[in-house]
Amino acid sequence: MISKLATFLISSSLLVSCSLFIKLDQPNEEIVFKKDLNNRICSVKNNELTLTSSSSGDHDLFQERIEIAAKKHKLKPIDVFVIWSLIQMHIRPEKVSPGSAIQFVDTNDKSPVYENYALKSNNDSNLFFNSLKDLLRRYKSRRSLNYLARIVDDILPYQTSVDKELALFLLNNKASLINNKSLKKFFFKGDQVLRPGEGLKTFKLWPLISQASYKKNKKNSHLFSFNIGNGKIANCNFDMRIYQNAVYLINKDKGHNAHPYSITYKGETFFGISNQSPNTSKNYEGTYSFFPENLGIQNAVCFIKTPETSLSLISTKGRDSGQHLFNMIEYNIAGAKTPQEVLTVLDFPRYLFLLNPERMIYESDRSTEKQTQTFLNTSFPIYHKSNLGSVWIHYKRGSTKSLLIDDRVPNYKSCNK
Repeated sequence: MISKLATFLISSSLLVSCSLFIKLDQPNEEIVFKKDLNNRICSVKNNELTLTSSSSGDHDLFQERIEIAAKKHKLKPIDVFVIWSLIQMHIRPEKVSPGSAIQFVDTNDKSPVYENYALKSNNDSNLFFNSLKDLLRRYKSRRSLNYLARIVDDILPYQTSVDKELALFLLNNKASLINNKSLKKFFFKGDQVLRPGEGLKTFKLWPLISQASYKKNKKNSHLFSFNIGNGKIANCNFDMRIYQNAVYLINKDKGHNAHPYSITYKGETFFGISNQSPNTSKNYEGTYSFFPENLGIQNAVCFIKTPETSLSLISTKGRDSGQHLFNMIEYNIAGAKTPQEVLTVLDFPRYLFLLNPERMIYESDRSTEKQTQTFLNTSFPIYHKSNLGSVWIHYKRGSTKSLLIDDRVPNYKSCNK
């Protein structure tokens, strides 16, 4: 039932979209657009640093200071990525800690890289630190993690600004946080947790990293390869055939514990996805970093290669992150000829199939009445959801490189500033 419905919805929903339509009389389907999306596209330039983070905080200060440090210390792109990774511990302490898991994506179209340390077998209280050390070795950096930690300590402000997401986390966990004296001094003013816009005092990283012993952890770099037609190949960290057979991998934490971020420097773009479920009663000494209760599950990643273009996609939020990328591939995102076309597919109203019971949730706010009616005509149980998932995309065609960040969840990006 679901498999047949999915096939019908993919074909019919594309044909009635208000933002694009398919010219079926062409040898190859051509996507035609009717709105300007240029202000949502980050152009990747060799002489500029671009930072992104799944946070609504204003981090322009980091942009300026990292750029100065990168030039002063002659840092490679991987060094800048590690510095930005370490800073995430101050921005998103509930999701990034010395022991959180990381998935790493190098979007280089000639030799893309995927490494996943979010494995249950990795029992390491310094998993995040040791994974970053492994990445520095892989890219033959001249800088150690200790060296880069000292740079972070030098450029960190006295305090960072609490954003809405962190403030909500503190409010929801107030009861457990107030019983931890070391955390209370960071997160509370009197008996009240910090609110949006208030300052959170930073801590030094080098003492923490210098005392962290190295441990070799397991990683998974396996990708499933799929021919998606006309010389187009998708390599994903999930098997697309499960969706073709109506099998859905439901994430119990709904992807809330995943935190994506990225850097673009000297023409290279690296994605990171940190993941952990925090133990709000236990923190690393002298910090407000939480020990992880568990590392969560892997988030969906795909590399798409065509004769003219290459795309790298990460999906980090929702009950089934892979289903969103599968649907985008079915929507023929590989056929997009411009960043604007990629962004239109990114913005297209999403749906998600769920089981037990069988039902579908749909972004009806983003659809036209005709689109919504198409779904309702199937007589399948359908529920509204304002936003589904969070997908980030790196797109390359010829010498043009672009970064496209989903607007469905709060995020920070230093381009277009």
